[in-house]
Amino acid sequence: MKLPPFSLVDRVAVVTGGSSGIGRAIVERFVNAGAVVSVFDRCSGDFPAGVDFHEVDVSDEEAVSSALESVKAVYGSLDIMINNAGIQPLGVGFADLTADLMNRTMAVNVNGVAFGIKHAGRLMARGGRIINTGSFVGLTGVPNGSVYATSKAAVIHLTRLAAIELAPRGITANCVCPGTINTPAVTGIPDNPEIPFAESRTPLGRLGEPDEVAAAFHFLASADASYVTGAILSVDGGISAGWERYESVPPSNISGGRWND
Repeated sequence: MKLPPFSLVDRVAVVTGGSSGIGRAIVERFVNAGAVVSVFDRCSGDFPAGVDFHEVDVSDEEAVSSALESVKAVYGSLDIMINNAGIQPLGVGFADLTADLMNRTMAVNVNGVAFGIKHAGRLMARGGRIINTGSFVGLTGVPNGSVYATSKAAVIHLTRLAAIELAPRGITANCVCPGTINTPAVTGIPDNPEIPFAESRTPLGRLGEPDEVAAAFHFLASADASYVTGAILSVDGGISAGWERYESVPPSNISGGRWND
């Protein structure tokens, strides 16, 4: 039977950080596409019927390895690994950076992704999909992004390395880089100045929605993306493409569309 485009029927997926925000939207979309989904998170949530929950701290390699082995033992395969769990200490510059904050952020955002790649990679068969959550701040410099932006830049590079290393086994690795998305991590901050900034600077003029980001994960997880690996896909309303506004005027020796020496 030929499956419809972007079908995930009978595919076994793990989504880290799947209890809320973008992760939750990915879980719902994958379930609707026919996937069997397990969530790895520190906190449970109100999941669609049939979703399996594992309490996992992704910075703990043994916990990640054990939970992935459990998923494969129960369902017989591991087809899709979404390394989405992360913490977001955006707004911290170098003056306020501490060893504790640096270590914890890198442990979750970078080590957690690396462990997910390592252990999902060893358990997957050909056709496996690994998709990591980056960020637009991992693509461009931002003020007060000392540790968070650095961690997301590392995720982007880990994705490229995984794509190279896993390609001979037929496993793809890609990264989705969201912009400012309408999730509790953003809206839960009182009077968050990131919101009006993003609305004014993003070319599309608004925050993104979790479902819009989940759609990119869905495509990359499907058989339709079989020739896509090492890709860094921005879902950010255009903010990483460049400034949407730049107050400037042409020099005096340009007139009528010509450069006049």
